[in-house]
Formats: sequence, structure tokens, C-alpha cells
Amino acid sequence: MATLEKDDPEVEWIRRTQRGDGDAYALLVARYERRVFSLVYRILHRREEVEEVSQEIFVKAFLAVGNYHFEAAFGTWLMRIAINHCYDQLRRRRSSRLTYFSEMSQESEQAVVLGTESREGGGGRVQADIESRDLAGKLLERAPPEDRVILTLKEIEDLSVEEIGKLLKLKSSTVKVRLHRARKRMLADFRRWQEGK
Repeated sequence: MATLEKDDPEVEWIRRTQRGDGDAYALLVARYERRVFSLVYRILHRREEVEEVSQEIFVKAFLAVGNYHFEAAFGTWLMRIAINHCYDQLRRRRSSRLTYFSEMSQESEQAVVLGTESREGGGGRVQADIESRDLAGKLLERAPPEDRVILTLKEIEDLSVEEIGKLLKLKSSTVKVRLHRARKRMLADFRRWQEGK
């Protein structure tokens, strides 16, 4: 059984939910809502989709809660459902997606070009940092679903390789290889864009 604090009522909420108690499930949703919303936003990068996709995840989890056997923490089990659902969303979206650089503002484009030619100092550094984060987010949005999920978990959610392995049911060595390859593909994507300028 997953370890929980002695005073934590989560085990009882889960057991009641497994018996069909919607009120108990509402308590679990309230506990994990922000974490799911955050993960969904960081993977999908579309604020307008977060609430709907998160609700779909909680519905899926409610329908599957009978299969939860306390082998992992409930939060880990729920995050697996969220990640898999986000994968599905990304796959559906992938075929109709616009190229990021055509969506980039002219100011951001110029800042990226200038930022790669020379490093700014002083007050301009803050603006360059913002634009770099914007570029990283857009490159992440262009990335294949598998790359986006693993990079989001590592670089944005700041999970350890071991935590990512548990969530994705992968060995730590596999996570390391996938992270390396995802970073390499993202860098190659950026270089292709630079060369096309």
C-alpha cells in the first residue's frame, strides 16, 4: 500500500470513491486539482484547454478508480492517467498544428536572432530571458508528444529521473536516454529554424 500520513483521510476517500461515493471523489479532486491543471497546462501549452482536459482526466480516473490497488501513491496513479490523456491530446492535435515560428511575434523573432548573435548585459538581460523562455516553450510545443511530456516533467515540473520513471513506468536508464534524445532533437529543431532565417 502507498504510504500516507497517519492522519491523512485519503485512503478512506479512495475506498469510498471505489464504492461509488461522488462526494468522497470530490475531496480527492480538490486535493489534486491544481497539480493536474498545472501538468496539463505545461504539456499542452493552451490555457483554453486546461479546464476541459483536466475534467476529462478526472472523469477517466473516477471510472478507473476500481482498478486502483494502492500499489503506488494515488497522486502518482492520477498523474499517469493525466500524462496518457495529454499524450492522446497531443497526437490528435499534431496533424493540424501550425509551425511555431510563423506564430512568433516579430519582436520575439528579432530577439531570438539578436540573442543568438550576441549576449546582452544589464537590463536587456531580463527581456532576453523572457524571450528565451518564450522560445523554449514554443520549441517544446513543436516537439513530438513523447519529447514534450518527458521534457516537461524534467525541466518544468523538476521531477527526478526516478520520479519520471515511476510515472511513465520506465527504467531510470531509459528515462535518461529519452531525455538526452529529446534535448538533442529540440536543439536540432532550433538550429534548422536558425538556418532558415
